[in-house]
Amino acid sequence: MVKKSKKSKSKRVTLKAKHKVLRKVKEHHRKKRKEARKDGKNHKSKVEKDPGIPNEWPFKEQELKALEVRRAQAIKELELKKEARKERARKRKLGLPEDEDIANLVAAASAQGSEFAEKDAAKESASLAMPNTNDHSERAFYKELVKVIEASDVILEVLDARDPVGTRCIDMEKMVRKADATKRIVLLLNKIDLVPKESVEKWLTYLREELPTVAFKCNTQEQRTKLGWKSSKLEKTSKVSQTSDCLGAENLLKLLKNYSRSHELKLAITVGIVGLPNVGKSSLINSLKRSRVVNVGSTPGVTRSMQEVQLDRKVKLLDCPGVVMLKSSNSGVSVALRNCKRVEKMEDVISPVKEILSLCPHEKLLSLYKIPRFTSVDDFLQKLATLRGKLKKGGIVDVEAAAKIVLHDWNEGKVPYYTLPPKRASMEDANAVIISEDGREFNVDEIYKAESSFISGLKSMEDFSHIEIPCNDPPEIDEEMLEDGKTQSGPVQENPDESMCDVNDREGSKTTSDAKS
Repeated sequence: MVKKSKKSKSKRVTLKAKHKVLRKVKEHHRKKRKEARKDGKNHKSKVEKDPGIPNEWPFKEQELKALEVRRAQAIKELELKKEARKERARKRKLGLPEDEDIANLVAAASAQGSEFAEKDAAKESASLAMPNTNDHSERAFYKELVKVIEASDVILEVLDARDPVGTRCIDMEKMVRKADATKRIVLLLNKIDLVPKESVEKWLTYLREELPTVAFKCNTQEQRTKLGWKSSKLEKTSKVSQTSDCLGAENLLKLLKNYSRSHELKLAITVGIVGLPNVGKSSLINSLKRSRVVNVGSTPGVTRSMQEVQLDRKVKLLDCPGVVMLKSSNSGVSVALRNCKRVEKMEDVISPVKEILSLCPHEKLLSLYKIPRFTSVDDFLQKLATLRGKLKKGGIVDVEAAAKIVLHDWNEGKVPYYTLPPKRASMEDANAVIISEDGREFNVDEIYKAESSFISGLKSMEDFSHIEIPCNDPPEIDEEMLEDGKTQSGPVQENPDESMCDVNDREGSKTTSDAKS
């Protein structure tokens, strides 16, 4: 016997049964309606008709006339709106501006024109009130330099090992000696890891004929505290270029403390750190303190004012903003190549690139920028701009943007270079007396022997792919600026719109640290 399925039966019905149900439902509804009519009840509510104005009302005719007028006016407004919609649709289809848009544009243009006129008038009045903003900035930062010189016992002038003569300010040294003959000047050759060993040795020999000079390499670690030091007694196999620790800090501190002992100073010796922008003054302080107590940056002008840092109970450091007070004949190309001014603030960026192309061999630039051979500066910049995608509106090549790329690479060390010292003329006897006296006060012989160990760890010229360029002339201070700085007095006011190298949109803020180690 066949088993019955336990599944639910299908709900499908035949059409005959379906129509039978529909017919019965229809009859049921008809019966209900018939019963409702017999009882006098209608399930649908009828809308009551408006009876209108009664005939007995005395003002019926006036009201009917006013109603006709209102009805005609409403019909007319609807027709006007309909025509306006059609006109707007037609203009939108053809892409023509509407009347309201034109009126809005005219009003906005007139308002913007008046706003620009007000701004131009304000700029003209400001320029009449302060015609020389740069001069004000130079004087303000020159006063900061004078503060550091007056408060210091020893002046530590930081030089860039790639171009020591170009970053040394002889006029500033004369100003220090003229202010106080008892103040001592020590030269610090920074960034020795960026040049060959032979160049460092020759520069140390050259500079030590004039003033006590020490070699130094700042710390390049990223942490904020516990910055590393390397001992002056390095192994012969160790390479200076492979370490991020500081080199020469022990020798520098020993040099300063030798001066303190020679004069039997009971109080802390004050050391003022001066130099051109971006030579590593703030990085030097952080390396000596072994923590980031002052702001540093690869762009010039992070330090804005004098900052005091207590290194220990015997040494106090003063950080000074790098001030460039060059004569007009020296400014421009030389300031740009020394990284003393932000590239974005330069008016002429083509001339420094011409100087770079005259100094660097073309093969070095071809391998660095991966461009084909060029015949002129304009050809070089056009090919570089095309390769880097620097185009203006309309597909015009932006040579200024390409020139800024080259200047950034030069300042960041992507175009490596070094210099060798020039031949020196015969030295005067007075200078020899000063050198011998400074050497006894600082006990330099002991320091020079100690630093020879880590200098031997530098790369030689065979291991370097750097290019040798001639030395730049030392910067000359504008004499008018010196006279103005001496005669002026009062608090230093910083100008937010200044455009010289040390005040261009600085990101660093004023920091003062009195923490004792």
